[in-house]
Amino acid sequence: MTVNDNKNETRRGLFIKTKKLMLDQADILYIESRAKKVEIHIAGAPESIEIYATMEELDGQLGEGFYRCHRAYIVNMAHITEYGKDSLTLTNGDKVYVAKKKYSEFVKAYKSYLQNGGVSSV
Repeated sequence: MTVNDNKNETRRGLFIKTKKLMLDQADILYIESRAKKVEIHIAGAPESIEIYATMEELDGQLGEGFYRCHRAYIVNMAHITEYGKDSLTLTNGDKVYVAKKKYSEFVKAYKSYLQNGGVSSV
C-alpha cells in the first residue's frame, strides 16, 4: 500500500499480518532480531512492536532506504545521525552494531542513498 504525503512522495508501508497492522516505513527506526522474534523500533513510539518473523522476511519487504548492517539489525538510513567502524547512532539516540565485514559495504550504500536523494539526519 502506498500513501502520498503532502510532498507528493510515494510512501511505502510494512504490513504486520499477525498484528493486523500497517506501519509507514518512514517511521521505522530499525528492526532488531531477538531469538525467534523481531522488535520493530518506531520513531516517537514509547515501546517497540514485537512480532514473530525472520529478518529475511522483513528485509525482503522493506524499501531501498533500509540496510542490513548486522545479522541482528536492519536500519532505516533516513534515521542515521552518526556512524563509526562498529556502530550507527539513530535519531532517537539508540546505537546499533555494524558487522566488521559489512562496514565498507554500508558506507557505499549510505553514500549512494544520500546521492540518490536520501535525507541525512546528521
